Amino acid sequence: MASRPTSERRSHIGAVSLAIAATGAIATRAALAFAPPRWAPWLEIVAAGFEAGVVGGLADWFAVTALFRHPLGLPIPHTAIIANRREKIIDGIVQMVESDWLSPDVIGARLTRIAPSGLVVDWLGDAEHAGRLGAPVRDLLRAVARILGEPELSGFVERLIRGRLRDLPDDDTLADWLATAVDSDATSTVMQSMATSLANLADRPTTADELQWWIERSAEKLREGGKRVLPFFLRRTFVQRKIIEAACSYASSELRSAAREPEHPLRRGVKDAVKRFTARLAAGDPTTRLQVDRLRVALTESLDVEPVVRDLLGRVRDRLDLELADPASDLSRFVERQLRQGIRDLLSDPVRRDAFDTWVRSSAIDLLRRHHHQIGLTVRENLDALDTGALVRQIEGRVGNDLQYIRLNGALVGGLIGLGLAVVRWAIR
Repeated sequence: MASRPTSERRSHIGAVSLAIAATGAIATRAALAFAPPRWAPWLEIVAAGFEAGVVGGLADWFAVTALFRHPLGLPIPHTAIIANRREKIIDGIVQMVESDWLSPDVIGARLTRIAPSGLVVDWLGDAEHAGRLGAPVRDLLRAVARILGEPELSGFVERLIRGRLRDLPDDDTLADWLATAVDSDATSTVMQSMATSLANLADRPTTADELQWWIERSAEKLREGGKRVLPFFLRRTFVQRKIIEAACSYASSELRSAAREPEHPLRRGVKDAVKRFTARLAAGDPTTRLQVDRLRVALTESLDVEPVVRDLLGRVRDRLDLELADPASDLSRFVERQLRQGIRDLLSDPVRRDAFDTWVRSSAIDLLRRHHHQIGLTVRENLDALDTGALVRQIEGRVGNDLQYIRLNGALVGGLIGLGLAVVRWAIR
């Protein structure tokens, strides 16, 4: 059988000490009746010590028991002190905790010895903690992302685009920019991407369907115009399929070649056309400049970008919501990583770290002084929630074992005093 905890064994120390004193007193008094006369003085002294120990043990038993309940169940005045003085005791505990142990000055002094920045950095060192911090941040970002679907934001973006179009560079600046950009690596990358995208478009089945619709429409228009032979062939499904297959295959092949080869005729043709346009613009050709002006006016006055912007922002909003809702997504991990590293980088600077610590301390002390009474209210609410029996049991459970040593000490001290008095009485006879 498992042994009992030490606290349970110690709870009987007071009773054991009293039992020993009582047993000793009875034994020594019994021994006096049968012992030789020469032993009588010593047995008297020992018996007096045990008897005094019984008195001391009983007195301390009565005092300890009176704290929690009526000794032997008798309603003796000034006993069951905790139960009878419940309200006064609770007031004392609240006052002691609120005004002495956890006063604003005590807590403020403790805060001055704590570096909040160090606690934050240590806390972020745990990946689980960083994940807990990232969750509310991701929720906040999701809430912010929802405004992307609001009409006020799409209207703002549209106005911004129109403003940027109105601020397009003048003709000379545009010519210089085009001359520099046409041979840049960025332009080459853009042309490669465009060629690949157009090749993918040529390979799509829907592209063939759309081309077939255009061929049939062209054949119908030709027939309405009085043509007979060409519409006849164009309306044949076999002919349509062959024309479409040949066109799509050739377009896909040439476009993919253009994507791979920087000097492909298609790419050279586009570059040469841009260079000729740039040269005419730089030379001040009136026709070219008029075309640029018309294009600028058309972009700023005729371009309807609001539906495009609204659709784009809606797609971004939905994608952000989807990515941020998943803690394992790349975007969520990026947010958590940047948040953790950003806070660490911020607090690695001594000046910023000191400013952060000062702000945390001052804010905490300000909140503490304005709401310090909540500490007392919390203590009082918890104590008031306990019935008297539960309160007594909790207090006794915390200090009961130590009070047993008071009973032990009472028996020992009483016994020693009894021995001393017995020795003095024997000495003065």
